[in-house]
Amino acid sequence: MNFFAELAGSRMLFFDGGMGTLLQDAGLKPGELPESWNISHPDTVLSIHQQYLAAGADFITTNTFGANALKLHGSPYTARQLTEAGVQLARQAVAQSGRKAFVALDIGPTGKLLKPLGDLDFEAAVD
Repeated sequence: MNFFAELAGSRMLFFDGGMGTLLQDAGLKPGELPESWNISHPDTVLSIHQQYLAAGADFITTNTFGANALKLHGSPYTARQLTEAGVQLARQAVAQSGRKAFVALDIGPTGKLLKPLGDLDFEAAVD
């Protein structure tokens, strides 16, 4: 499938919706990292992806919005582990759906401000 040909087509394409709110509905506790559920509760994340696909989503975004070293400080997981697990779950959902759909990596902010407004060095942000 040619991605750009699909985008240039005459029909509208749809992204999935919020992941965090649905994880909260499934039991994600305040302060718990949603991305950790890619490893600790993969069936729940997979089910959410499947529900969006069943509803007609053409793009599934991975559960990786906060998967960066700064937000994961103190977590037992690395950003790489959570990102790889998140991509695998989204791809699995698409494969099981039997539909053509795209997986989009969801990348969020670091949660820190760069110097001089904050305490984050530019080089650390790039890393």
